[in-house]
Amino acid sequence: MADYPDWVMKHKRKGTYINRVKDKYYLYAAHSERIPGTNKVRRVSDGYIGRITEKDGLIPAREKVSGDVVVYKYGLHMTALALSGLILKGLRREYREAANRVFVEGVLLAFEGNSDEEAISESYLTVIFPGIINQALNERHKTGVERCSRMVKDKFSKACGDDSLIASRLGKVYAVYINKKRFLSKMPDGVGEWLIKNDIDWEGLE
Repeated sequence: MADYPDWVMKHKRKGTYINRVKDKYYLYAAHSERIPGTNKVRRVSDGYIGRITEKDGLIPAREKVSGDVVVYKYGLHMTALALSGLILKGLRREYREAANRVFVEGVLLAFEGNSDEEAISESYLTVIFPGIINQALNERHKTGVERCSRMVKDKFSKACGDDSLIASRLGKVYAVYINKKRFLSKMPDGVGEWLIKNDIDWEGLE
């Protein structure tokens, strides 16, 4: 084993190894595999963990972004879903397989002013209700969208009470997909408390 300084070795753990390049030290994850047909074992790297310096210790590697970064409107639309259980139940009795699309368009019409395909694709409700983007609505369904929009607005207004700013604050909460992982943006002041007060759990809807 190489003779590395103590300040380097204290970061080495089982399943890792250190690589020195000139006067710089790098920590990697690794595992051992037997070479087929022999009694020899080889080390297989499982990825770069970070750089080790005497001053800063282990400096974790920055995670690289692979694939697209996707951003959805989240807070306001998920709150509408949380408040509209009975509305959605009624729509499913009346419109059956088209009910989810009618509901999503109703929410978007209520809060975004339009419910076209671009608006639908920007909403996290397309994750909750996959496949709705490919559904087509007839005139009867579109009447249902307008009625749903009014009901959702009314339900939301009752929940808001005197807090006229909560809608704009909820509208600033986004879901961001990076490396196929979902993260929520920072919640504006007062949003968390308002959700608790109204017994709204976004995570429980997914």
